[in-house]
Amino acid sequence: MLDFQKLSADYQQALLRQVVPFWLKNSQDLVCGGYFDLLSAKGTVIEGDKMVTAQAQQVWAFAWLYNTLDGQPAWLTHARHGGSFLSAYAHTDNLDCYARLDRRGRALIQAIDGIPAASAVMAYAQLYRATNEDEWAMLAKQVFRKLLEHRETVRAQQTASIGGFRMVRHLGEVTTLLKAVLDMQPLLDEEAGKAAVDTVLQELMHEFLDRRTNTLREHILPEGGFINTPEGRRLNVGLTFQTMGYLLDLSLDSGDRKMMMQVVTWALQLCDLAWDETAGGLNQYVDWKGEPSVFPEASQKWAWVQVEAISCLMKGYFQTRHPDCPKWFKRIHAYTFQHFPDPAQPGWHLAIDSQRLPLLTAKSIPETGCLSLVKCLAETAQTLTKCGQLQPMGRNVRVG
Repeated sequence: MLDFQKLSADYQQALLRQVVPFWLKNSQDLVCGGYFDLLSAKGTVIEGDKMVTAQAQQVWAFAWLYNTLDGQPAWLTHARHGGSFLSAYAHTDNLDCYARLDRRGRALIQAIDGIPAASAVMAYAQLYRATNEDEWAMLAKQVFRKLLEHRETVRAQQTASIGGFRMVRHLGEVTTLLKAVLDMQPLLDEEAGKAAVDTVLQELMHEFLDRRTNTLREHILPEGGFINTPEGRRLNVGLTFQTMGYLLDLSLDSGDRKMMMQVVTWALQLCDLAWDETAGGLNQYVDWKGEPSVFPEASQKWAWVQVEAISCLMKGYFQTRHPDCPKWFKRIHAYTFQHFPDPAQPGWHLAIDSQRLPLLTAKSIPETGCLSLVKCLAETAQTLTKCGQLQPMGRNVRVG
């Protein structure tokens, strides 16, 4: 049985009593601005640089929380703190984004893809929605325009194979761009918004999607060419669920029932491929042709992977009522809530090893911060509430 209302309360409690307090208490750099990317299991600071993507994701997460839940002032204050640092140091005067900064905000590495810029666009758009202050709207539009121009140039170079070397594209960039486009919709006119959505969908559905297997590939050649290497065959499970979650957001807004059903089919197929029947949980990587894995970390279990799947499955059930969605939700939910919340102190463990013990003595690293936990726990709580309202007389749904 799925008790939607009880489960919704569980997700809200995990978000508001475990995850959010950890970041509010520990992540702000009160001396230099922005956030600390590296935090130990107890929340103490691990010295290091600041990644623009991680900074922007935390701004987005807390501005989005402020916009979508009950608007607690502390959340907006937290988001503003990071937004000020981001706007001051994350890009050049021409709005080309950096990838890495030192603690004080001095540029260290220029971005090599569009992920930092797209993440900054997401952050600025959410801050504008929260504050209605024109400076955030202006920044979002300017960085977004620069991002689109840069991507057109890079795609042309990749197609031409300048230098004669293999040009590889990554799903993470187009996924982050899709989310930036969704967040930018209120700031774009109807024609520009539709054009941006169509451009991203063209890449996802005609280049990254392998239509023979209904698989979203992580690495492709320009224009969708297949790479028969371990990287080319690899499915990034968490990233794929994240992409599908954004596609479900888009299909709900547009009323595209065909896309809803297509995405749910992909999600259920990926659950079958990625679930570890021996140890439980979703593996981090899967070889979609069934070749032996050459990635030592493939079978690691990461919290963000599990919650992205949970959020996607519950959105899929709400939109399509597919009976297999709650079955997989129940299985992944039980595993996730048993192993990742830290019973001793606030926050969730990032990953667990084969013995189901914490893999890292950190709860924040530049590659995995608060974005998925905040977004997915909040989204799942909201979707569960909506699902509960669909049931006649508040009855539960029987699964399994």
